[in-house]
Amino acid sequence: MDIYQQIWDADQTGSGVKPIIDGQDGEPEQGYVKVVAAARGESEFKVLSEVNIPESKMRTYQLVLALFDNYALDERDPEIETPQEREEVHNLLSAIVDSAPMQVARRYVEESTNTVVSSERWYSTLLELWFRRFSQGGDPELSGFEHVFVGEQEGSKVQGYHFWYKYYLDDGLASTIDRNRLPGFKDDRIGYLRGQYGNGQENFPESVTISFKWDAPDYPNGTTRPLTKPIGGFFVGCSVEGLMAMGAVRAHIGARAPKEAVINGARYDLKLFRSGNDQNIRTFFPMYLGAAEDRIISDSGGTTTPDIGQPPIITTVDSPVRIIAALVNPLGEDPGKEAVTLINTGSASVSLEGWFLLDAMNNRYVLSDQSNVMASGATTSITLPKNSIQLSNKGGEIRLLNRDGKVVHRVSYTKAQAQEQGRTIIF
Repeated sequence: MDIYQQIWDADQTGSGVKPIIDGQDGEPEQGYVKVVAAARGESEFKVLSEVNIPESKMRTYQLVLALFDNYALDERDPEIETPQEREEVHNLLSAIVDSAPMQVARRYVEESTNTVVSSERWYSTLLELWFRRFSQGGDPELSGFEHVFVGEQEGSKVQGYHFWYKYYLDDGLASTIDRNRLPGFKDDRIGYLRGQYGNGQENFPESVTISFKWDAPDYPNGTTRPLTKPIGGFFVGCSVEGLMAMGAVRAHIGARAPKEAVINGARYDLKLFRSGNDQNIRTFFPMYLGAAEDRIISDSGGTTTPDIGQPPIITTVDSPVRIIAALVNPLGEDPGKEAVTLINTGSASVSLEGWFLLDAMNNRYVLSDQSNVMASGATTSITLPKNSIQLSNKGGEIRLLNRDGKVVHRVSYTKAQAQEQGRTIIF
């Protein structure tokens, strides 16, 4: 399966909401976005006609919203980051670093580079790719996050601006972004111009390609500027962590993820530009290519999806239950003394009946001896019996799977972390 489809599917179990064509019925528990495809329309026309994000999925949308007014509009202007703004970046990264789509992305990088990527290292990778500032083309302080998720000004045009949730807010709910309400900062800052659809894109609500005007706020100066996006595209329904996960595997030099994606039956050219030193994302966005069936014809005459040599499929879902620690190298002999500690971070109890742990070699230990129900906020330490899973002192991985065999959390550790006997590793 396409790595981008894997990330998309994992994101739908977490904060992602389902894009549907206007006229279809959405499921409130899953969340949905209704997409209306139109070649031309009035300025008040709404491409995203209805959005339902359940409360259980709102956390990262609220965290990313806090970052939208942290940036100067003009690409040429310097950026002044306050301690509060740095904390907001940290809050977002801490919330998404171990999310379901990020787990899929991180494992892909590990498989592709044959290295262990700890949660801390993955956090640093996301920070470097998306938030680290760089200079380019005379513009002093650019970042991938600002360009892709917020949008920038270059003359009379909008640069970047590839996040559907930001567009949705700007198209009628923009005051939710502003910390201070200022004159001229309207709720509706989007003026729709036309859809740029072709080759059946209107049948795939997962993305849109449009032209629009944006009354863009310049927060430091307290004014707005009328800008135009002659043509722009973005995925619809994926969360901030879903989009950042796709961008991370596409931009990671060692991972060498393909530039073409197949998501829910549609093909996309995932456009990526890096900074001059290749260490940061400059921009990332999808360009619709057509239905996947248009490209691959099997020997039997049927249609197939392309096999591009991806790592094995790992179905990952969001869950409040996390692995927080492990005793990998106990004092004395290891067998029968190694331990894994779990926590339920959610507000409701979770049944662990049928759940199991896997090590790097896919050895399994079923949590049959554990309490069937894990209360909210509770932790439990699982002592691993002999001949179950093995936590290698040379580095390894621990995965927690639910009764359906889907990964809910995974952690990795290095040989250096496991060297000290009796030390419990905190993830």
